[in-house]
Amino acid sequence: MIIDAHLHADARPVENFKEMKIAGIDAIVTCAYDALAMKHSIVTLEHFDKIVYDEPKRVEKENIKLYCAVGIHPRAIPKDYENVLEKIPEYLEEPNVLAIGEIGLDSITDMQEEVFVKQLQYADENNINVIVHTPRTNKKEVCQRSIELIDENIKPQLVQLDHIDYSIVDIAIDKGYTLGITVQPLKMSTPDTVKMLDEYGFEQFVLDSDISPAPSNHLSLPETKHELEITGHSRKDIEKVTYKNVAKFHNLKL
Repeated sequence: MIIDAHLHADARPVENFKEMKIAGIDAIVTCAYDALAMKHSIVTLEHFDKIVYDEPKRVEKENIKLYCAVGIHPRAIPKDYENVLEKIPEYLEEPNVLAIGEIGLDSITDMQEEVFVKQLQYADENNINVIVHTPRTNKKEVCQRSIELIDENIKPQLVQLDHIDYSIVDIAIDKGYTLGITVQPLKMSTPDTVKMLDEYGFEQFVLDSDISPAPSNHLSLPETKHELEITGHSRKDIEKVTYKNVAKFHNLKL
């Protein structure tokens, strides 16, 4: 079994999901993101509708279970974002919606911090998981600020801090979060992922492909599982990072 802990299903053709299922992926978590400019709340909410109500019909035809996260991405904050915040609780009532995400900071601005903090506080008050973005640019500086805001506003066990790489792993490893390694051409390679797991252990990590319109590999997790197998890692450790840790984080009944 494999669960892809963070991707963007609406950006990919159905053929990808057939190949993913054949390769051993049984469930995925698709997150809200900057699919469009999202200048107005109605566009954001239509995006939520698509991933929560439409994508399961498309993906589950290939016998992959689709879970969702909805939230305001830092690169897609509408002018009237309060309208979105008011609607998020309604989406969270849907049985396939597991978390608020993908949220966070892409750069350090007052608006991004304000929207991030409001979502963190709502999640903390209601005991809801969050999936938190970290950027490519100024990654360590922005991630450090994200960690400060997380620690001020939400319990660590509710947090999946994503796109972990060698530039930020040391500032995140002792925080008590679930840490997501994105196995993707422009993020972490399969060999680097295996190396990080060897160095930091298998207890805190989940794996994701973050497939989207950007360069990405929908089979990166089966490839990583295969690499772990042929390099002699235990079945127990492989199961932790390929599905058990993410299932525990989201309290999934498999």
